Amino acid sequence: MSQLDLYLEPINLNDIYPRINFAEGMWGPHIKFYQGGELDYDKFQIAIIGVKEGRGSIHNAPSALAPDIIRKELYTLFKNSSKNKIIDLGNIITTDNVKDTYFALASVLNELRTNNIFTIILGGGNDLTYAQYLGYQESYEMINISCIDERVDIKNPSSKVISSESYLMPIFMHQPNYLFNYNLIGYQTYLSDPMELDMVESLNFDTYRLGAVREDLSDVEPTLRVSDMMCLDVSAIKSSDAPANAVQTPNGFTSEEICQIFRYAGYSDRLSSIGIYELNPTEDPKNQTAMLIAQCLWYFFEGFENRKIETPQANDKDFLKYTVEFEDVDHSLIFWKSKRTDRWWIELPYDDKDHYKKNQLIPCSYNDYLKACKEELPDRWMKTYNKLF
Repeated sequence: MSQLDLYLEPINLNDIYPRINFAEGMWGPHIKFYQGGELDYDKFQIAIIGVKEGRGSIHNAPSALAPDIIRKELYTLFKNSSKNKIIDLGNIITTDNVKDTYFALASVLNELRTNNIFTIILGGGNDLTYAQYLGYQESYEMINISCIDERVDIKNPSSKVISSESYLMPIFMHQPNYLFNYNLIGYQTYLSDPMELDMVESLNFDTYRLGAVREDLSDVEPTLRVSDMMCLDVSAIKSSDAPANAVQTPNGFTSEEICQIFRYAGYSDRLSSIGIYELNPTEDPKNQTAMLIAQCLWYFFEGFENRKIETPQANDKDFLKYTVEFEDVDHSLIFWKSKRTDRWWIELPYDDKDHYKKNQLIPCSYNDYLKACKEELPDRWMKTYNKLF
């Protein structure tokens, strides 16, 4: 029995949608379905896992029903130009104890990540973000998390029960702790406790207000480029575009914006897993939200196909170097721009333990460069500097 067989229940495409109804150009016929046994990891780049677990969701327990509904909408989309080899591993086996689900998901994610397989997690509540994080602990490296959410989930921080509203504190306090940075993307001020936001920011973690993100969505790209895992609470999308959540809000990301964010996620050469949580099918007329998530994944596949591993360095003809002088600061700020992708980086003058060296070059945006030209230190530079020192 393989490691995967211990935790996964394979499924069949016909269990989701009759194979006869698929057109040849749709994604369905091009997905490989795991049927147990040893897996040849070299044949695949992306794996899909369903988690039929809603017990940790405070308001959306039916999110356990989401995996197969999202699958149906995804597999009936026509393929884009992506040549990625994708395998659907089935669903995590559910037991009487929700902690078994956490352990199983973390174990499978670790197995896939170790074998360079990108993992897409479908279904369940936000509490599964904790299990997703645990899937990285055996790498013994500092990791970065990006959560797209309309509020901070630090309710009842003293509780020993992990839920969709309290999963962040167990991540922040977990020992050993390998969390370098946490990014909250798209929070809405009127839904967020100021004390909770202050606590997150006091840890030098990054919070991005919805309005600020929407002013220039491209600023999200550098954040995802330096992230190891991303999770989406579908309630971060405006309810008219994604109604499948018992805690609906009239404001949030639009369908076009969230698809663009997923394309940025696919383009990130560091990101290795995405979790899509809190999708409640009982609140989703005509599967509208499931369709949107399927389209988000379509854009993710497109971005993934165009991943480019780039490392700015001197005398490389593919990069331009920009030096910004500050009158009142002893050192200059060095920026790099890729001629191939138009992506930007900023240097951080720091040299210490090996596991921090990857943060010496910080992905940034053109807006960060413009800010530096006005003699303002970019927030990304400042917060990374403060965490390291």
